[in-house]
Order: sequence, then C-alpha cells, then structure tokens
Amino acid sequence: MRRASEKVIVVAGGTGNVGGFIVRALLERGHSVAVPSRSAESLADLQAYLASHLGPEHLRGLHTFTGTISSEIEGPEIAEEIAETLGKPQSVVALMGRWHGVDSLQEATQADLDYVLEHYLKAHFGVAQAFLPHLQEGGTYMSVNGPLAFDVWPGSALVSIATAGQHMLFKALASEYDEHPTSVCELVSHAYIRDRTTQPGSPLPGQAVGAFVAHLLLDGRARLHGESVHLRSMEQLDELGISVAEA
Repeated sequence: MRRASEKVIVVAGGTGNVGGFIVRALLERGHSVAVPSRSAESLADLQAYLASHLGPEHLRGLHTFTGTISSEIEGPEIAEEIAETLGKPQSVVALMGRWHGVDSLQEATQADLDYVLEHYLKAHFGVAQAFLPHLQEGGTYMSVNGPLAFDVWPGSALVSIATAGQHMLFKALASEYDEHPTSVCELVSHAYIRDRTTQPGSPLPGQAVGAFVAHLLLDGRARLHGESVHLRSMEQLDELGISVAEA
C-alpha cells in the first residue's frame, strides 16, 4: 500500500545506464517509482542492480510494467495502467535512446537514420503523448538529453541529429503548456555513463545525476517550466547542498 507522503514518479528508460541511477535515487528518498519497459529481462536486470544497492524497505517502492511505451497503442495503455494502479504520477522522467555511431554521413544508410530516430526522437514523442495527459495537475514532465544535441563528436552525427530534434520536441511541448499547470522541462546531463558505471573522464558520477534529478523533481520543480538545465559539474550540486551517496 502506497503511503500518502510518497510521490509517484514514472521513469521511462529506467532500465538504461542513466535511468538506473535516477530510479535508485528516487527509491532512496522513499518514493514510488514506476518503470515501464518492453523487455522483462531488462526489468529483471534493473531489479537485481537495485537489490545490490538498496534495502527491501526501498525496493518496495519499485513497480515495473511490461510493454512498449513509445507505441501509439501500448503507450497510452501502460500510462493508464500506471495511473489506475498507483495513482496519477507527480512526475515523468523520459530518457530513451541507444547509441549508434557512424563514421560518416556519406556512408550512413537510411536504416541507420531510421534506427536513431526510432530510439530517440520517435520514442520521446510517443512517451510524451502517452504520459502527459496522465500527470497530476501541476506535475512535471522532464525530458533527459545529452550534450550531443548541441554539438557533434566523432561518430555522433546521427545521434546528434536525433537528439537535436528531441531538444526541439521539448521546446515545442513546453510552448504548448505555457498556460497549463504542468511543467515541461529538459535536463541535459554531461555525465559519461556506460553499463551503469561512470566512465573515466566523466565530469560527474552517475549518482550525481540521480540525486540532481530527484532534487529538481521534488524540491525545485516550481521553477522548471520551459527550462533546459545543463548538469555539467559537481559544483552545481554543492551549491544546492545536494549530497551524493557513494557507489
């Protein structure tokens, strides 16, 4: 039974590299976290990861749902199932995407382009359509992006194109909700994480991303609408007095 003090937060993409840190941070703070995924195996892997870091009192807040959340048919059904099971979420965090590097746009294929659009831009479009209508009044919808949306690195051309579109999707959604109590925002994380492990050279650890997202959703959400917040360094957390748990 969910306690009245708990917030219901959906993390779409919660089984991924960054998503695991966000789910963990929210559970550590005692909230109910709904994680939908098309893969039961990925959900089981997430549960095993969380069990290695959290006690059973926190794991009770995890609720998993199986289905394709970016699908025009399954997405709204899953969003409705979550709302009926746990109540309307206070917040939704969307962080879908799969890296797909190409050496050159001249050598890339239409299939390469279709892949990145499917896993970044189209996925975010589908999740926004499915979940925005099910948010609590005054809730927060957060799209998580990366610095490749604003720059091109070696091999990143197609991902940069897709995530730049994702950034414009956030801006368009925010403009549509200007006169609505829902807050639509974007977090741009500059952490480098792979296999739920912070990689050498990353300016901040994965735990910092989780802690920062939790702070924004639970403490700073009133100021977020229309904002694209870049998380670049640990100094930003220090200035807000956010503590970060060790791995």
